[in-house]
Parts: sequence; structure tokens; C-alpha cells
Amino acid sequence: MIVNNKVKLLDCTFRDGGYYNNWDFSTDLIKDYLEAMVSIQADYVEIGFRLISNKGFKGGCAFSTDSYITSLNIPHALKNKIGVMVNGSDILSQGNSKKNIHKLLGEMFAPKQQSPVSLVRVACHINQFKHCLTAAIWLKDQGYKVGFSLMQIHNANEEKIAELLKLANTYPIDVLYFADSMGSLNTQQITTIVNTFKNNWSGAIGIHAHDSMGNAVKNSMQAVNDGVSWVDCSITGMG
Repeated sequence: MIVNNKVKLLDCTFRDGGYYNNWDFSTDLIKDYLEAMVSIQADYVEIGFRLISNKGFKGGCAFSTDSYITSLNIPHALKNKIGVMVNGSDILSQGNSKKNIHKLLGEMFAPKQQSPVSLVRVACHINQFKHCLTAAIWLKDQGYKVGFSLMQIHNANEEKIAELLKLANTYPIDVLYFADSMGSLNTQQITTIVNTFKNNWSGAIGIHAHDSMGNAVKNSMQAVNDGVSWVDCSITGMG
């Protein structure tokens, strides 16, 4: 077991697990879940996505609006620990200019002092990443803690990852994640990726592991041993 007081645990059960049930969780279940998060002293709870489009029915955790989150009566211990995730594809849906992206974010988010959300993470595919980075400026100006996640990291070579990380250093990002979206990586590959991050990125590093091949826990532990300080988790590995 790894004991490291510097590691932050972010639970994303409802956000990632929502793919099972269209993010339609009952109020009673959410209440029990939030109490469990208080008990385990989770550093952050990603309550869901903040999507802008809706095809077919989706529950409240697909959109995670401020009014919806406020209605959940968030426990006091989780104040300033609630996060939401935005898809890079949504941010770029009206074009990749700074003006369009900031305008869209302004329609999605109020300033932090008016919102129950503290952390906003942007999930991007490799080819979306540099176009989405300007979102970090807008979100930080509004008072949010900002995270970015490089999805499907297995599809990019070290040179491409290094190029994007160096670019990210010029933006106000609090934590930069890599996601093993297919759950296909092994511990040696995790170490290689973490070292690439450490050599090219000056901020905090996070890992989002999937358990497709049963490697999520050991890959996360390896990442922490290698210097990662933010780790995603979910109840029973849901999602």
C-alpha cells in the first residue's frame, strides 16, 4: 500500500458511471453517495458532466447545472470540493477561436462566487488539446480551479505528448491528467508517460485509469510512485 499525504483523490463515480444509466441517479442515491464521500475524505467529487447538447433523455448528472447541484444539499464538508467535466468537443462546437470558446463558456458557467462548483476539468483528445487551452484562461479568470485531461494517451507518441505539455505550461492549469481511456497500458508504459510529463510539464499530474484489463489499481499506484499527485477513483470501479 502506498501512503502519501500529498495525493489527492477525485471520485468520478457519477460522471463516468453515468454512461450506464444516462446519468439518471436518484436523489436518495446521490445523498448516500455524498455522505460516503465525506466519510472517505475525498478531496474532490466530480458530480457529473456539464454537457451543452442533449440527444435523447439524460439525467441531471449529465448537465450538472448550478441549480441542480444546489438542489442536492451538498454536505458542508464537500463545499469547495465539487467538480464537473466539460468535453473538449463541446467547447469547440462553435469554432476554435478564443472569442467563440469564451462566449460559450460564459453561457455554461457563472463566476465561481456564484457557483457551487470549484473544479472544472476539460477532457480533450490529442488533436483537440491545443485548441481548448484558451478555456483555462477564462475559467481561471472566473475563479475556478482548472484541470485538463489528455484522453486516449495510448494513441500519441512521446514527441507529440511533449509538444503539447510544453504548450500547456503557458496556460493557468492546476492539474494536467492523462487518461488510459482503453485501459490498455501496463506499469512500464505508465512510468514512461509520467516521466514525459515530468520532463515537459511543471505542474501537478493526474491519472485516470480504466480497468479493462484489470490494471487500473496497479497502474494508479505505479503512477503515484512515479510522481503523480492526483488520482481518479470510483465506487467499485464504476465507469
